[in-house]
Amino acid sequence: MATWGKIKMLSDKKITHLLGFHKWDTAEQDRVMQELVEAGEKYVVLNSGLLEDGCKKSDCLIDFHSRLKSAGLEFLDAHAPWGVWADPGMPVKDFRDIMLCRHKIALNFCRIFGVTTLAFHTGNTTNHIFGSDLTLDDYYKALIEALEELLPVAEKCNVTIALENQWTPLNHSSVLLQVMEYFNSPNLGLCYDSGHGNLTEKGAVAERSCVPARWKELGVPVKWEENLIEKFQPWLVNCHLTDNFGMTDEHLLPGKGNVDWSRIKRVLAGAERLHCIQNECRLPEDMSVTEFCKGFRAGLGKM
Repeated sequence: MATWGKIKMLSDKKITHLLGFHKWDTAEQDRVMQELVEAGEKYVVLNSGLLEDGCKKSDCLIDFHSRLKSAGLEFLDAHAPWGVWADPGMPVKDFRDIMLCRHKIALNFCRIFGVTTLAFHTGNTTNHIFGSDLTLDDYYKALIEALEELLPVAEKCNVTIALENQWTPLNHSSVLLQVMEYFNSPNLGLCYDSGHGNLTEKGAVAERSCVPARWKELGVPVKWEENLIEKFQPWLVNCHLTDNFGMTDEHLLPGKGNVDWSRIKRVLAGAERLHCIQNECRLPEDMSVTEFCKGFRAGLGKM
């Protein structure tokens, strides 16, 4: 009871919601903002789509943020642009300066909007795109070189870069913890994704797990995770909470899959660097935003 009380006290103040604002027109954005306010919510995620729009044309993001504030809402955390060519572990030299430029823009938007954590995917080890002879060491080197360039910008912007666990070789806990120890920087931390964690811990016994295909392309056997969030705890600065059944990344509300929420809440309660708790669940088509937010809080609370 004491453990959940601590989490509840934090989440009441700092739960942030990921919603697809970049996919909606202005009228729909304003409608969703109003519904969030009526539901008693305060914070939303500066998502990767909004940041990508801002990289193309600053006016779009500046206007959105102005309307967000007018509605009584604010950004709290952010997710960097991501994808095959956008992640910091992308190893093709000709395109790395472009990738890094976008992330530097994203860090500066975070500074302007008072966002303190920016979550990153480290990258996919997709050899059929980048080169069949690449090894994990090649991707790791690219990631380190990118962070060496991005961390000074993050420090100037008062932003903590949060590397997120996924299910590819480059974001296995052994790699991410090695990166933490290599830099030992106050502007670098980890983001625990409960859905991804469930895949990499329970996927070993799931017949239709999506995990092995990512490792097969690099030609290495899967290293299934154990005690992942416990290993992450000292470096946790953000968390993306969703549920699934250990096979695919379904982004279900808490309690709709088989994630061990009592364990996750216990570890988060002792994560001293944790800035916020993010609802990264997928909004069902037949559910209102109000029901969605209440469902997230209720799903955590009854575990």
